[in-house]
Amino acid sequence: LRSGDRIQESHIVGQLDVSRGSVRESFRVLESRRLIDVVPRKGAVVTSLSPSRVKDITSVLPTILTQVVSDLGSCWIDPQSQAVYLSMERSESKFGCVNPICVLETLCKLHSNAVYGELIEDLIPTFDRVFSKLVRLNLQGVQSLDGLVRIQLIPALEAQKTEDAIGLVTELCRTLERKYLETLERTG
Repeated sequence: LRSGDRIQESHIVGQLDVSRGSVRESFRVLESRRLIDVVPRKGAVVTSLSPSRVKDITSVLPTILTQVVSDLGSCWIDPQSQAVYLSMERSESKFGCVNPICVLETLCKLHSNAVYGELIEDLIPTFDRVFSKLVRLNLQGVQSLDGLVRIQLIPALEAQKTEDAIGLVTELCRTLERKYLETLERTG
């Protein structure tokens, strides 16, 4: 589905042979994740990925992640590294490369305060949509993000260099925002 596409409840009910209640519940979940806008009596519309919307969403990341990396960096342990590497593998199987947001999501979930994981979890579907576009358009940009995560951020965390990791995660967030906005400019 593309931004602006209409999704009709009756069409999904017939195509999937499910109840209207199930489809409505699914619509509510998708709406809470900001993937669709439900229009009463008309179904739903896939939300658009406007540059202003992406900028609003990405502006939240440094605030969340600076605190997460600050807290995790000083007490980094091997099981945390394993969780991050596992998320990188899953990301590679899904996108063909490492989506930095998958790594950042894992960092949030490793934090003792579950709120960080919940906050970023709601943003993941939107980030995945933009990252998929980025992958299709710009392999070089994807490779620079991959290098920032693999070669710089993860080693800084493993070495418990908290200040370096904070700087790198801030740089990663700015780079993600810039790449996402460039991608949306090219694709609309």
